[in-house]
Amino acid sequence: MEAIELDAFRRVHEDDTFWCGNLLGGCGGQLTTKLYTDRACHFAHHPDPDGLPHVCGRRSRGVDSADHLYVRSAAAAWLVGRGEQATFEYTRTEGAPIGSVVDVRWRHGALRVHLDQAVTPVWDDGVEPVLGTMVPVDRDTLVRRWYVHRIRLNSVGTVRRVQIGTEAFARPIEWFALDECEMTERGLSTPAVEEIVQGRTAPRPSLWSPGKARKVPEPEARAQALLRRLVYARRIESVPVVKQVCGDVEDLTGVDGELQEQLEAAVRHARIWLVEQGEARRKLFDNLNRAVEEQKPGRVRRLLMRVNATAAEDRTDAESAVYERASTYFESLDDHSRDAVEAEADTEKEAQRAAARVRSALHRLRGHDAYTFDLRPQVEELLQSAASAGELLTRGEARRVEVWKKRAALGPQEQLRVARRYWILRSCPRCNAQQGKDCVLVEGPSSGKPRKDGHNERLQLELDERKAARKVTRRQKKARQEVEGPAEPMRPAPKAREREANPTRPSQQQRPKDDREGQAKEAGKKTAARLHHQVPRGDWYRVICPRCHAGPGKLCDNDDRLGPSEKRQLPHDERLLRVLQSDDRIGPGEQHKGARDERQQQAVDVVPPPPARAEARPPVTAGGGQLQEPGRTPGWPY
Repeated sequence: MEAIELDAFRRVHEDDTFWCGNLLGGCGGQLTTKLYTDRACHFAHHPDPDGLPHVCGRRSRGVDSADHLYVRSAAAAWLVGRGEQATFEYTRTEGAPIGSVVDVRWRHGALRVHLDQAVTPVWDDGVEPVLGTMVPVDRDTLVRRWYVHRIRLNSVGTVRRVQIGTEAFARPIEWFALDECEMTERGLSTPAVEEIVQGRTAPRPSLWSPGKARKVPEPEARAQALLRRLVYARRIESVPVVKQVCGDVEDLTGVDGELQEQLEAAVRHARIWLVEQGEARRKLFDNLNRAVEEQKPGRVRRLLMRVNATAAEDRTDAESAVYERASTYFESLDDHSRDAVEAEADTEKEAQRAAARVRSALHRLRGHDAYTFDLRPQVEELLQSAASAGELLTRGEARRVEVWKKRAALGPQEQLRVARRYWILRSCPRCNAQQGKDCVLVEGPSSGKPRKDGHNERLQLELDERKAARKVTRRQKKARQEVEGPAEPMRPAPKAREREANPTRPSQQQRPKDDREGQAKEAGKKTAARLHHQVPRGDWYRVICPRCHAGPGKLCDNDDRLGPSEKRQLPHDERLLRVLQSDDRIGPGEQHKGARDERQQQAVDVVPPPPARAEARPPVTAGGGQLQEPGRTPGWPY
């Protein structure tokens, strides 16, 4: 695609020639490479001898235009691994373009792969159809055949990988790699086919009845069978089957009484349902026609899929014209538009999956009416999925999500823990549960049902009463100690003139201590100021910090808050001292000096109180009291 890539391509294939492939719908002429710097590089035909532009019949240039060749290659490798030799034919039925259908035949079977809608699948000619993702199949076929196979090709680098899917009624398509598939007596088989066949062929458990079965007249038995079939047809929304059953019921004779009334009522409701389905079908084709006129490819794709699922048969001329117009429009889209449609489809699928997760989360949370710490993961998943689901949620689901969103904004609350035998003796102020009754849910679809734990408001009453009882007990104990305990001797308060004597003049014994502290602080500042200059910047973080335990290569934690960042701009002095002491280039004298600076810095950070000495007592005044320094509390050593 890029010029530099084309240069490398030309060097690798300088002895090769390239031709416009006939199996791709091309003309078979020779191609050359075109180098561009302002757009994508590509192949081009050699000009005609007369100088006119070359005319080629190939129209599709997307990566999917060669899918039939990838299918042939993958199928050949798959069958060779199973000891089979296959033949391939690109069938061009009814003027369909080459690549629409690929016939794969081998000794024990055959497959017909329909990659697009150009050829209608035939289900009962001995060749098993495998349908592309856009090839329609009606519900009656799914019900009658149990399942159908699908095929899709995904781009992986510069190749296309084949996947086989199994579609059944009321089941999503399950996709498998080609190596996971096998050929059996039933034909192409996937792990999903095995489950479907096993579920269909498993014998039903027989119900034991102590009495003999009552013989039912044949008309009544047929009427009951028709009623069951009509219910099933409406359940699967099969319009042809409903019409057929209604006709069979109207032709049935020999039924009287209550059963006849049931048949008439069932047919009457079925006719109303058919009218509703006809109106829905008319709106479906109107919307499809409008989407084509407005040129909305994403909406056209969705409506085409609905038409293929619900209105694949018995189309009128007008409906067929709308469908053909929409199919032609969608197939004429360029690769960029198709990619955008596929991306939109992936977004819609993700929104549908998110909506399913929202419904599942709401079902799990329906037994709670408060946001606790235990529910935090479920609520976070609910809110994230709701944001992705968008408008796919119903109004009721959106309201419930909004309730949990407001609770999450307030933050989770802790569920109080009190034994049930205590709080059950109180009434709940939130749900108005009486004494002896459990609390009930007050919000959500399960409101009124019993709650797992009591409401915090009910438990808080018990905790408040216990707290008040403890206060009363402490107050009574203190009063009893004051009455029964001995009175302590009172100390005379210091005289006012002794406290006020010369408050601004420091004592002679304190001045040396202040000088030592000042000198130590000054030495610590100088040590801290020069440590990061003594260690090379590359060695700052070579060792583990003994203060914050930051590992090698990691910044020190800002535990002393020397800035707004969580990490320090300079490492701790303890770390720098360790680097200095561990460096082999430093001599013993400098190591001893570094250790002395470290001890001095530690002394500056935390200065312990000096021990009391007999000669350091403060002077005594003439009245027998001691002189106090400004800001000192009597009785404290510093």
